[in-house]
Amino acid sequence: MKQFNKKLNRKVGRAPGDLTYFGEETRRETKIRLIQYNKDKYDRQTITELSQLEDITYTDKITWIDIEGFEDTETIKSLSRIFNIHDLAVEDAFNTDHIPKYDEGEDYILFVLKSFSENKTNINVNQVTLLLKNNIVISYQEEPNSILLAKIDRIENSKGRARTKKADYLFFVLLDAFIDSYYNFFESLREETHKLDEKILLESSKNHIEEIYNLKNKLTAVRKNLFPLKTAINELLTDESELIDEDNYKYFNDCKDHVNELTEYYNSFGEIINNLIILNENNLNSSTNKIMKLLTIISTIFIPLTFIAGIYGMNFRRMPELEWEYGYFFTISLMLIIGITILVIMKRKKWL
Repeated sequence: MKQFNKKLNRKVGRAPGDLTYFGEETRRETKIRLIQYNKDKYDRQTITELSQLEDITYTDKITWIDIEGFEDTETIKSLSRIFNIHDLAVEDAFNTDHIPKYDEGEDYILFVLKSFSENKTNINVNQVTLLLKNNIVISYQEEPNSILLAKIDRIENSKGRARTKKADYLFFVLLDAFIDSYYNFFESLREETHKLDEKILLESSKNHIEEIYNLKNKLTAVRKNLFPLKTAINELLTDESELIDEDNYKYFNDCKDHVNELTEYYNSFGEIINNLIILNENNLNSSTNKIMKLLTIISTIFIPLTFIAGIYGMNFRRMPELEWEYGYFFTISLMLIIGITILVIMKRKKWL
């Protein structure tokens, strides 16, 4: 899995606030969307020049600046400085290895988290940073998110409460959207686990440990982000920032409930995967036991036959049976009778 192949020392020796992108070598093209709305109006446009963002802080509308793709880091840095966003905050957005966290600046709050794409073959982790400042929300995301696009459509079509709420509610809506992506991931993992469970039962003689550990690695990738996310949500709720209306904390408590539920999912899937490991080992042991049982049966049958063959294979001169006309046929018949008798005895004792 690609996230385990990344170097862990890429930030060593760099100055605090160093605005360097730490994601994939092939970056997604930077797109900047400006969305402004209030109860009566909604406007969405693509930003091609930073001059389009002048004076938006003085509007009576809620302003959402969505930055997608980190190819043009210089433009993103300049945009952030327009709104006096500290370089340390932007550094967290560019550092795609950063674990989820909550932070409070002088006049803004920051939330870093990961979202998961709906990709059932690979884990596609998306770096997301949300920033709330007065009536402005800025979102930095490495890749597009289908759930987020659905949220945009709901706001545009006046569905839900967002059009009548302040920017802190939009901050919640976006946070909730990215947390929801974990549900998609766990649903994908549930389907994979169910299929592998059936496969292990149907193909009990095969070793499926590699497939099981692929699932385990996926779950490990979630753990890296889920537990820090739980801590960050708790910090947001206990911080009681002035940027969040007291009445809206109930929505963020809902995010906390979702994260707690996701944590339970993680624990459940951990137990399921451990059970799959045990089932796979039991199948392999059972298969080995069946082979050993078969070899034991064969050995049991052929031991007395080998004994008879060994006796008549000795080169003694005085063995009257060797001169007997029917000696050969008698010996072969004796071997058959002994072999069949052993098989019958094993069958009656249900050893077969």
